Amino acid sequence: MFVPRISTPILTAVLASCQPSTETVTFFHTGSLSPLVETVSKRFESMHPGVVVVRESGAGLDLIRKLPGRTRGPDLLAVSDRRLLERLLDSGSVTRAFEFLGNDMVLATRDPEFLSPTRLSGRSHRRWYEILLERDYSYGIADPDRDPPGYCAHMVWKLAEMHYERPGLYRRLLNGLDSRWICPESGELAALLRADALDLAFLYRSTALQNGLAFLDLPSQIALGETPFGASYSQATLRVTGKAPDSMTEFRGVPIRYGVALMRENSPWAERYLDYLLSPEVQALYRELGYRNIPVTRIAPW
Repeated sequence: MFVPRISTPILTAVLASCQPSTETVTFFHTGSLSPLVETVSKRFESMHPGVVVVRESGAGLDLIRKLPGRTRGPDLLAVSDRRLLERLLDSGSVTRAFEFLGNDMVLATRDPEFLSPTRLSGRSHRRWYEILLERDYSYGIADPDRDPPGYCAHMVWKLAEMHYERPGLYRRLLNGLDSRWICPESGELAALLRADALDLAFLYRSTALQNGLAFLDLPSQIALGETPFGASYSQATLRVTGKAPDSMTEFRGVPIRYGVALMRENSPWAERYLDYLLSPEVQALYRELGYRNIPVTRIAPW
């Protein structure tokens, strides 16, 4: 029986047409969102076979600074300070963006006994900053020039100085901070705590909870979580490195609110992913993972 010979290029084209097509959604996000994004991405991929979500996490300010140097930027971008997206919207780098969840600052540790006033001082009602000022224990923060939790920690200290009526408290906490414990991003602080290399760290509540760490809830007046205290938070400011190494940007204290942005037009799968991330089904995960549930709202340019 005669069997016609099919040329290699034609055979390759026929076989390729039989393979399921793969769509890719690229998502850059702050490290504090990693557990949420991983869970959501796996669910989304199982719901849409053939779609792959490529995730890249990092320090929030670092992610923003990397964007201009990319030959092809991400489809989606999420950061823990929505103001970073406001600026991108103003420059035309973002299609649309949403504020979608919140967080609070806490003082975290691996050993809850570190936060026991009785053990540390022999008497009750010892405040957290007194523990740090004694310098018997190490404490760390994220780099404020690279990751929003870092400048949020500075805001907490400045607000604590006003809240507790302790003039000079911010400067004393800053002077007592060992430069070894200023990490590029907060996830590294959590790892140091788990490894017993560091005693205490100022982290987002979600980061502490997701890493199985004990933590002290800070007063609402300084924890940067509550909208009613927004005016009070704004009294604290900090200048950090801008987009260029020789430039500076000032941030003012505000409630911690995450933003997520669609970075390019005509990205139907990215749009579907974004819709799913903001859906009631996924919002149910927010509080479970330690975030603060807030109304989803559209972000306007700066």
